[in-house]
Amino acid sequence: MKPPLEQTGQSSRSSHMGRSIRSQQGSAFIQALLAIGVVGIMIYFLAPTVIKNRQQVTKSASIITTRLALHSMLDFTLLGVKQRWCFSDSWMPENCGKSATPTTQEILNHPRSIERILMKKETVDFLAAMGYPNALQLLDNQKISATIPIGNFSTLHPIYKIVSDLKGYRVSAFSVEITRNTQALIPEYGREVYLKVTVKLLDDKGAVINVGSSRLEATSFVGVYPREVGSFALLVANDLHLDVSTNGSQTAGDSYIKKFTSKNAIKNYAGIVFDSPVYVNGNIILANASTSHDGDTSYAPVSFNEKVILGDGMIVRKGKEFTPVSAGGESDQFWYNIAEFGGFRKGVDVDGGRDGGLDNLSGKQASTAVDKTLMQQCIDRTLAMTDLRKTLNSTLRGAITKQSESKFDYRLGLTDGNVFTRQRNEISSPAANPSSGLAGYKYDYRNNEKAGPIAKYKLEFNGLEVKGSIPENGSITLEPKIDLTDLKRSISKQLSDAQEDRDRLTSDLSRLESQISDAERDVASAESSLEAEEAKTPQDKNRIADLAADLDRANNRLDALKARKANKDKELADAKAKMDDLQNRLVKVEADSKVQPKIKLSVDVPNPDNTNPTFKDFHVEFERGDLLVDGMGNPKDISIYLQAFDVSYDRSYPLRPEFLIKTNGYINFKRNGSAFIAYSSVSDSSGNSKGALPPGDINQDLEKLCATQGTSSSTAFGGVDWGTSFTGTSRNSWSFTNSFDERTDYTFNGTNASKANGTATFVVKSMAKNCIITGDADFVSGFLVCDKLIIKNRSTPLRIIGSVIAVNGLEIDDSAYQAGIRWSTIYHPQATFELRQAGILKAQNNTDCTQINRFPVWHPSPSIVDLSNLYRCNAISLRSKADPFRWTTVDPDCGAVPGVSSHMCKNRMVRFFVLEVSRDSGI
Repeated sequence: MKPPLEQTGQSSRSSHMGRSIRSQQGSAFIQALLAIGVVGIMIYFLAPTVIKNRQQVTKSASIITTRLALHSMLDFTLLGVKQRWCFSDSWMPENCGKSATPTTQEILNHPRSIERILMKKETVDFLAAMGYPNALQLLDNQKISATIPIGNFSTLHPIYKIVSDLKGYRVSAFSVEITRNTQALIPEYGREVYLKVTVKLLDDKGAVINVGSSRLEATSFVGVYPREVGSFALLVANDLHLDVSTNGSQTAGDSYIKKFTSKNAIKNYAGIVFDSPVYVNGNIILANASTSHDGDTSYAPVSFNEKVILGDGMIVRKGKEFTPVSAGGESDQFWYNIAEFGGFRKGVDVDGGRDGGLDNLSGKQASTAVDKTLMQQCIDRTLAMTDLRKTLNSTLRGAITKQSESKFDYRLGLTDGNVFTRQRNEISSPAANPSSGLAGYKYDYRNNEKAGPIAKYKLEFNGLEVKGSIPENGSITLEPKIDLTDLKRSISKQLSDAQEDRDRLTSDLSRLESQISDAERDVASAESSLEAEEAKTPQDKNRIADLAADLDRANNRLDALKARKANKDKELADAKAKMDDLQNRLVKVEADSKVQPKIKLSVDVPNPDNTNPTFKDFHVEFERGDLLVDGMGNPKDISIYLQAFDVSYDRSYPLRPEFLIKTNGYINFKRNGSAFIAYSSVSDSSGNSKGALPPGDINQDLEKLCATQGTSSSTAFGGVDWGTSFTGTSRNSWSFTNSFDERTDYTFNGTNASKANGTATFVVKSMAKNCIITGDADFVSGFLVCDKLIIKNRSTPLRIIGSVIAVNGLEIDDSAYQAGIRWSTIYHPQATFELRQAGILKAQNNTDCTQINRFPVWHPSPSIVDLSNLYRCNAISLRSKADPFRWTTVDPDCGAVPGVSSHMCKNRMVRFFVLEVSRDSGI
């Protein structure tokens, strides 16, 4: 019965297995229910914690977003301070005015002008001297306060993406406030200013948002310092190449620092080390990264230990903007990680715009011609006014411009830029020799305004000499005394003689008339006798002939007597006419004896409003010039000697020996009867012309044109509007030691640039063709503008302290890279010590700076000598040698303005270093 048993056992096992499965399913369900319960209980107890953690995460994200927005807005504002922007309503940079190049007034009137806040009192005083309206009130408005709703940020705004993330929070607007930090604890030594910049996040009610106990605001305290040209060790006019082994052909303004093919081969080269900032107007072009498997690479041996500033360029490699190989990998995190040169140790900054002055100097931008005619005239005039040697050979010239019967006009001029100078003394009264020769005189002044003399004269006439002075813009009228007594006596004698002649002739005529009557009777008798004889017959021919002869003789005698009478009649008529004439003359002379002739001499200017002081107009006018005769009534020549008062006279006395004076001459008049024949020009003592008038515009008032315009205590030049550009005339503006056209090579060698030899000097050269540094020069210092800087082969290190504008490149011998060049500005902390060691900085009387008197800085009254020595022993004293290196760009602050006699200045700072002293933040 086994099978049944086996069957029974199998059935039992099947039943047991069924129960087991059901039991396991129930257990799993119960476990699931238990798990769900546990989880539910856990969720129930952990839900507040999860919610709290989620809130904390959300809050943290909010804080991070707001903090990022707050500090980004602050950084963007500081960038605007550095770039001196005018901010728009939406806090973007905008043009400060309607003009393409904003004017001073537009810039300063803009409500959000950074430049207005950065002005110091010296600039305000300069603007006031220029005549800027209400200039002093600008100091009361050095604050910007603005509220910018976040809805006003455009997609073009650099921080738009950050600001857009704030829209999910309760931030409504930014508040920005920029003010001058004028705390007494902050020392100000120069042109720097200190600002306080505060940025706040506001809610829709305009209140600052608080997060817990923290306010959503950030404040930055910054110092803003003018970035002078002299702040840079080297200024490159265009691109700086670190990617080529030879200079080859180059673009205008480019400079090259040699790339060696193997870094390992020159690992012992000291190279060039810039310890001060470097400015590059264009790009810096790096060599390609190495692909060598041995780790070697090409290398330009130069290190930039201070910041490098680019104009509008970028760092370039392979013809495009530089990007690191591993995009921020461990070996590409910093600029000094670049293997192909020494690195930018303090980073790179970009101005965002080229320096047009460098472009002009290099020839990349065309130059504008400068008309220096007026400027040279003013220079010559200034020299003529201050240096008597300049007018030593000056002469008086003159030419007649207009004449009539009694008035003659002359134009007088002084050569060599000399000018007529009104004297400070009174007009001297005329003195006559003989004293009885002058009947009187009278002075007349224009507008009744008495003026000092402008010239002295000597009138010579018929042995009479009258000396005196002529007022400027006035006249002197002289009355020479004419005594006609001798003439009256002579005429009276002639009249008496004429009367005697008349009486004699009258008597002679009476006798002749009687004789004529007798002769007429004789003729009648002869005719009667002849007629009687002819009536006889026979006629006696001989008798008739004799009687005819007697008649002829009688007629001849009668004719002779009548002819004599006719002559006597004429003589009597002439005698009577002469008597009448003499009587008339006598009457006239007697009348003239009661009147004196007058000679009026006057000096004035052609145009009272605008006249070149080199020229004057001289007038001679005769009143009753017909009476300018001698005692017998004979017309006499007249000579007028003039001595112009020029710059060599003071109070009418010459400052140079009289025998050297040539500013004099004669104006002569010959007489032709009563007429005056004037010489056409001013003559010398021999009557020869002294020459034509000097060149010059009679209506060009150099005294006005050469006057400094808009001067102030801050500059020696006049002021000009900030909208004026001198870019096109940069070469002229930078020609302060010599002109661009006259530039030559300048060589530094052992005789003028050696610390070892004790010959180091500080050189200022505004325009040099090639600046050449030879191998025996070891200490070069100065402010230099060089077409090209050439460093010759050398075996010793070279130290350069100063600023060099490399207009068209560098040329450095390989040995100089090996020996080493250390280059900094005069502002480097070590520079003052080294300049003292080199003997460039010295106290008064060439005293070594280590020997000067030391006194506490808090001393209440240091001596002038001590202060002077401290200044002389400081590197800042070198700045006074070259003002253009104190400009904040090579683009000139000063330059020539058409129609103005001297250079004009804007007195404007356009580039700055912004140093953040501290930053406070609520979050």
